[in-house]
Amino acid sequence: MLNGPALGSWAPNPDSNDLRLVYFREARGLTLALDGAHEPVSPGSVRFVDASAAGGFDAPEGFHALQLNIDRSSLEINEAATGSLLRLPDLSKHPIVGTFVIPALMSWKRPGIQEEVSGTADILRSVMATLVGSLLGAPTDEEAQKPALGKAVKKYIDDSYDTPNLNAATIAERFNLSRRSLFYFFEDEKLHLGERIRALRTRKALQLLLTSDPTQRVTYEEIATSCGFTNVQSMRRAVKEFTGMNVREINRSELLIRYALQQLQESLKP
Repeated sequence: MLNGPALGSWAPNPDSNDLRLVYFREARGLTLALDGAHEPVSPGSVRFVDASAAGGFDAPEGFHALQLNIDRSSLEINEAATGSLLRLPDLSKHPIVGTFVIPALMSWKRPGIQEEVSGTADILRSVMATLVGSLLGAPTDEEAQKPALGKAVKKYIDDSYDTPNLNAATIAERFNLSRRSLFYFFEDEKLHLGERIRALRTRKALQLLLTSDPTQRVTYEEIATSCGFTNVQSMRRAVKEFTGMNVREINRSELLIRYALQQLQESLKP
């Protein structure tokens, strides 16, 4: 929804079984009227809105909102649980919302998204089940969580692998998971958790070796640091693990580097 300055309202729809998760991307001066109470909404915030209840909004400067409609019956959300979700403040900092929901909403007009929708329905249902379960403090079946959290964790790793302190402990803490649950999400993957982190760092190291300007005299220490390795020795071990060669050997041949990169790309595919 993209509006200029506007004042609007909607009537209650008791037949609606939808619960909306709304991302108020731009909302300067926006006020929502829900259940008779008026409250300001901060830009960038994410919150639940009940589609079956009456409401309204005042957007003197216009607003841009993106939303997911959730069938609450499929998630077994009763009236009391719905009330709890509606009372929650901004959810944009929640790890599932930040790493999966907002990017998914932002990509809805991306070319080719229509072809991907059928393959994402199960993941979206899993995301919502996991999110709602975590917000309500209710246990969620691990099989139901796996598609959503597995994808969210992998995206987080793909975005953060060059952070030196990224490891199982920090990832489990961010997603409020036990180490056992975290490793469970990777048990059917080609690369387990630690292997995926090392593979991503190794891929970047090889890319830097391939593209470095010889006149700049970039050191192995600088490459290791920029890839998230704690030291050169860690980088050497990872390169050996994924290529079978040491850094000095592989750095002598552009052809070898390109071949190793191709092999790593295959390993990192879902």
